[in-house]
Amino acid sequence: MPDYSIYVLDEADVFLTGGVGLDGVTQGDGSHLVGETLTINANNWRPIEISDTGDNNFEDNDGNQTLNGDQTIDGTLYSDGTVVEAEYSFVVEDPDGNQYTLVGFNVRDSSPPFATIEGLAFIGTFPPVGVPLTIQSAAEGPDFPAPDYAVPPCFVAGTLIETDRGDIPVEALQPGDQIHTQHDGYQTLRWVGSTRVPAKGHLAPIVFDAGSIGNRRVLRVSPQHRFVCANASVALMIGEDAVLVAAKHFVGMPGVRVAEGGVVDYFHLLFDDHQIIFAEGVATESFYPGDAGVNGFDAPVRAELLALFPELQQTYGQTALPVLKAYEACAVLNLNT
Repeated sequence: MPDYSIYVLDEADVFLTGGVGLDGVTQGDGSHLVGETLTINANNWRPIEISDTGDNNFEDNDGNQTLNGDQTIDGTLYSDGTVVEAEYSFVVEDPDGNQYTLVGFNVRDSSPPFATIEGLAFIGTFPPVGVPLTIQSAAEGPDFPAPDYAVPPCFVAGTLIETDRGDIPVEALQPGDQIHTQHDGYQTLRWVGSTRVPAKGHLAPIVFDAGSIGNRRVLRVSPQHRFVCANASVALMIGEDAVLVAAKHFVGMPGVRVAEGGVVDYFHLLFDDHQIIFAEGVATESFYPGDAGVNGFDAPVRAELLALFPELQQTYGQTALPVLKAYEACAVLNLNT
């Protein structure tokens, strides 16, 4: 029986123009949203734990998808076993022309079942916070595999990070340590977070064998963790000198695979700004809370983060480099192999 997490943003953290809401008033197809503008007011997306006695897709019209334990969604506590589904999907575009796919998250406790949408989930990557997003299109019956839903990026325990004292295991780092960055010299590490999750499904780590992307040793990261890609293919196809590519897009290349089984300890490294640092000799990103927000953490951790970074209530700034979408990453990596 597949178990997985879907990161969801409560409807209360979304503003829509035109006096419309997320609720599925048009037979649950989302068409009432097309042409409106959506703004995400806070990066408070957090994991909703789901049990699925069917397949590994989080989709529409699937009574096998239930909450794994009592959970609060959009201010309401729902009991273990409540059926949830992906009611509709829609595509939004930011002012720079970047597009994102969002999914209406439905707790099936109304009549008709599509009458209420309690939040939003995200495919691939999280959109920016506080930016007007124009809704381009909508579709009924989303059927996305659970691994396609956006999750935060992080390092696996044991990963060596380059510091002013040499290479140090990520789990041994502490706030105040000086970390080598690509663009800003040595920067002070402000916060280290960790979490332990089952190493299965879309939470299973991506393993890079030694040398597969220039790494000196075996390197393990979460699927959404991003690496710097800078080569002629990037310049030719994207028009940038360097970009960030999520680890999951490398799967299938020589020496890169998913490693399921047991549990995995993931670590987050946070600076005053998003940085490019070096893990096992490879240029990669620090934790970017614009991806994950703070509500994905337990209450004590969340309180600590907000005390250190009050701005996380709203936004954290831009990524250090442009981030490639899935189709762009696949094109660049295929051209480069």
